Amino acid sequence: MSRPAAEWLAVGRIRKPHGVHGELLAEILTDFPERVAPGVELGIGQPPERSLTVARVRLHKGAWLLTLEGVETREAADALRDAWLSLPEQAREELPAGYFYEHELAGLSCVDRSGHPLGEVTGVSDVGGGALLVVLTDAGEVLVPFRPALVVEVDLGARRVVLDPPKGLFDDDAL
Repeated sequence: MSRPAAEWLAVGRIRKPHGVHGELLAEILTDFPERVAPGVELGIGQPPERSLTVARVRLHKGAWLLTLEGVETREAADALRDAWLSLPEQAREELPAGYFYEHELAGLSCVDRSGHPLGEVTGVSDVGGGALLVVLTDAGEVLVPFRPALVVEVDLGARRVVLDPPKGLFDDDAL
């Protein structure tokens, strides 16, 4: 691979082969699935170990059905099962203010308004009611709704998120 791993953004994950001619069923992990189109180079693996070019793509039940150049049999497709799919970072879309890519939030430290450490963001979850920050604390995981009233500031440069959590979200004082 000619690009360092940091220059790739995960956009999907291969789930399984589809049919016998090398087609792949892949989970979509991007808000911009139209970027994956014929002729586009996809990084394979996390971090990408190699790249393959999209020969064909179509949507199927909320997932991609992909044909990648050089993957022509079910066995070749099966060898890619569970592999991450990435695009070069320069292909990423600019997001509106207040929106962030999940990879930008993962690893940020969480503090309250007074600077007291609360934990570390390990990811973002969406269970249908909106985005939730997954924060790992000493006591376990805490899910924080990604709402302006709770998420006061996201400072990517300082690698931190300032929260204003309600009483009881991070401690047992409310019980």
